[in-house]
Amino acid sequence: MNLLELVEFFKKKPGYLKTGVGKLSSILEIDDITLIRKAKKEAKKSLNMDVDEIRQDLQLKSRWQVQRKGGEIEWLESYKTIDEPDYQLTKEDWKDILSECENVKVLRPLEVYVPSNKKTLVVWTSDKHIGASIPSDSLYKKQYDQHVFFNRMEKILMYAVKMRNLHGRFDKLIIADLGDSLDGYDGYTTRGGHKLPQNLNNKEAAKIHFITHKWFIESSINEDIADSIDVVHITNDNHSGDFGWQASYALQQYASIAYPSVNFTLVEEFLSHVQIYDKIYILTHGKDKKNRKFPLPLKIDDKTESFIMDYVLHHELANYKIHVRKGDIHLNDLDCSRNKMSYWNIGSVFGASDWIMDNYSDTKPSCVFEVVEEDNDNLYAEIVWLD
Repeated sequence: MNLLELVEFFKKKPGYLKTGVGKLSSILEIDDITLIRKAKKEAKKSLNMDVDEIRQDLQLKSRWQVQRKGGEIEWLESYKTIDEPDYQLTKEDWKDILSECENVKVLRPLEVYVPSNKKTLVVWTSDKHIGASIPSDSLYKKQYDQHVFFNRMEKILMYAVKMRNLHGRFDKLIIADLGDSLDGYDGYTTRGGHKLPQNLNNKEAAKIHFITHKWFIESSINEDIADSIDVVHITNDNHSGDFGWQASYALQQYASIAYPSVNFTLVEEFLSHVQIYDKIYILTHGKDKKNRKFPLPLKIDDKTESFIMDYVLHHELANYKIHVRKGDIHLNDLDCSRNKMSYWNIGSVFGASDWIMDNYSDTKPSCVFEVVEEDNDNLYAEIVWLD
C-alpha cells in the first residue's frame, strides 16, 4: 500500500487514526512505520479532525515511552475501537439471495446397501477468494471471476466422482474449506488491510459463495459419493474474516433444513481438529483475523511444531497420529520431516493474485484429495490442478 492508498484508507476508516503504529503495522501488513505515521498525519489534516474528535469511538489500550534521537522522551498511545467493524449484509440482502433458491428441497444420501470400503475421502480446498480480480497489467495474464470459480468447483466435483468410481462408495466424504473463501469486504481484507482489486461487490460475492457451495453439496449428495457427508468451513482467516463467517453461517442454516443428514461445522478458532478413524487432522487457515502478523510457514519449523503440540497436549490428542492441514500461502507442500506429524500446506482454488505474481511466483490453482483408510497409516493424496 502506498502513501495515497494509506491516506484514503484512514479517511474511509478514521477510527484507525488513533491506533498505534505498531498495531497498524501488523493489521495492514506494512513494515514501514514512517509511512504509516505520514499517512495518518495527512489523513487527519484532510479530515480536519482534532484529537478529541478522533477519540470519540476509541478506548485507550496502552501508553508507553520511547526515546527519540537526541534523548527526547515521547509518550505514545495505542487505542482500540469500542465497536468492532460489522462485516454484514442486511436482512433484505439475504432475503434477495435466498429468493433464488425457490422452495427448499430436502436431500439425503441414497439408501442403497453397499459394503463399507472403510475409507474416508477428504476434499481439501482453500483460498477461493471469491470476488478477487486479476488486473490486466499483471505479470501473468490470468482471468478469475464467478464463472471461472464455478468451473473449478465443477472440476473438483467430477474428480470426487472419479475417486468414488475408483475406490467404491466411501464411509464418509469431508468437504473442507480452509479459509479465505471470500476475498474481502468493501475492497479491503476484513483485517483492514491493503486495497484489493475486485470484480464483485459484497452482495454479489456473498451470493456466488452461497449458490456455488449449495450446488456443490447437493451434487455430492446426488452423486452418492459416500454414506455420510461432513462440511467444514474455517472462518478465522485474514481476508474473509467475519464476512466469511456470515456467508458460511447462511449456508449452514440452509443446509440444516435442506440436507438434514449433512454435518456442517463452522470453525471460529484459529486451530481446530477432526478425527478420522485413529488419526487427528488439525485444521487452520494459517493466518487469523486479528492477531498474527506472519502466517504459519510453508514448511514446519521448531516454533510451529511447539505451537501445534501445545494444542495437541491441551486437547489430549497425543495418542493419535497427527496430521496438520493449512492454507493461506497458495502453495502446495507436504512436509513429513517430523516424526510426530505430517504438515501439508494446501494450494489455492484461486491461484495467484497479481501481488503473489510480483512477489513470489505464478502459482497454479489447485486442491487436494486425500483418502484416509482405516488401519492404514500410509498417506494417499493427490494434488488436482484446476486450470
